[in-house]
Amino acid sequence: MTGWGAGQRVRIGILTKVFTAELVDAAIAKHGRAEQRRRLLPARLVVYFVLALCLFARESYEEVLRVLTNGIPGSRTLARVNRSSLCRARSRLGEEVLETLFREVAGPLATPDSPGAWWRGLRLLALGGTQFDLPDSVSNGDTFDGPSTTGGLPFGFPQVRAVVLAEIGTHGVLDARLGGYRDGERSLAYQLAVSTGHGDLVIADRGFWSVEFAHTFTLTGADLLVRLQSNHLGTLQEEVPDGSYLSMARPVKEVWLRARREGRALPKQTTYRVITFTKDDKVAFLSTTLLDPEQHPAAELIALYRERWEIELAFDEIKNHLGPGGPIRSRTPEGVRQELWAYLAVHHAIRRFTHAAALASPAVDADRVSYLKCVRIIRRSVSSQLGATTARLTRSLAEAGQEARSRLLPARRNRNCPRDQEAQPVDRAADPRQTGNGRAGPLGPQPDQEGQDQPAGGETRAQAVPEPVTALDTHQAA
Repeated sequence: MTGWGAGQRVRIGILTKVFTAELVDAAIAKHGRAEQRRRLLPARLVVYFVLALCLFARESYEEVLRVLTNGIPGSRTLARVNRSSLCRARSRLGEEVLETLFREVAGPLATPDSPGAWWRGLRLLALGGTQFDLPDSVSNGDTFDGPSTTGGLPFGFPQVRAVVLAEIGTHGVLDARLGGYRDGERSLAYQLAVSTGHGDLVIADRGFWSVEFAHTFTLTGADLLVRLQSNHLGTLQEEVPDGSYLSMARPVKEVWLRARREGRALPKQTTYRVITFTKDDKVAFLSTTLLDPEQHPAAELIALYRERWEIELAFDEIKNHLGPGGPIRSRTPEGVRQELWAYLAVHHAIRRFTHAAALASPAVDADRVSYLKCVRIIRRSVSSQLGATTARLTRSLAEAGQEARSRLLPARRNRNCPRDQEAQPVDRAADPRQTGNGRAGPLGPQPDQEGQDQPAGGETRAQAVPEPVTALDTHQAA
């Protein structure tokens, strides 16, 4: 068998059940990246090679190719391929194929039987941003930028900013957007609204909320639970029996005019619910589009907010358990985006495998199945399933699922701090952040770079504030 024939037989272990040859070929054809002549490194092989680079992030190019092809008839020819040839093959493939592959496999994983994925009939999603360190090449620095001193002197690595939408119960990534270090997380997050819909509750940290942000996501039918900055409290409209209150705000003029120039319609004002609670002896605020206190109690929403931190665990899985724990390997901007889409695709495939193992009778929470153990199982399958038939892959996948469940992790402990088990009401008169004009004092937040929402008129937040909600386990709302 020739080297080209060996390349066409390459698989990526049990992950081939997700990244099938047909799916990979369709993504290649969609972007016109199929080879016009027989190559030693055909496009399908290069796709599997890029995915394998993420599985074996600490191995060299040559070693990854050896693991991927060793044992296939004709693979001796491929063993002589050097790093420069593999780099050129990645460049020919481009970034769009891996992005398409990610979007084809990404999507909700949780079923109605998935523990920890739902709350009162709503699918729990987390929205968050992170940065990936890159090799310090000139092209990466010019394209993505990075941290710098006050005088503008760069330091550290160039960085890609990624904003991700993921399921809380499964850590499965639904959608993502990539940008440069200077790109705002909120501007990237707007593009993720298309991946939400009716029955979704999106939980996000502070810095995301605005009238425009709320409008963009609620248009799809999704609901929001977002940590609120004190300069986005709006105008009090109505107090709610559970201690929260309904507030109203309108977009600032600059945001309104920008939306008109872009052909987008914004509401003149929006109504949302504000929940006040204490965290580390400080007043904190949550905003939500869930306005009914009987169906969605404030105390439960406060406890639910802590689930947003599940997305930070997903970032850790991608960067450290799957990735190299430092800068990724690509030294060109196109290679960086290609590699990051591959990481997101592989992570989602692993999480699909983990979730399937967790649902095997009896169903357990997906966080009791070790993610790192699943990564190791899948890595081993690459070399043992070379050129395997569909039937053999199916059997191996079932055996791997049984192995993943063989030793479950203990149930995650409830992280309570005894002294913080009960939130204490805040004495507004003694609160140093409240000044006479009702705006945050020196300890308050700075103006948002995209503009503050304006109160909609009437009574201001400083003139009448409901008492903060007293809820058990507010330490979990951190």
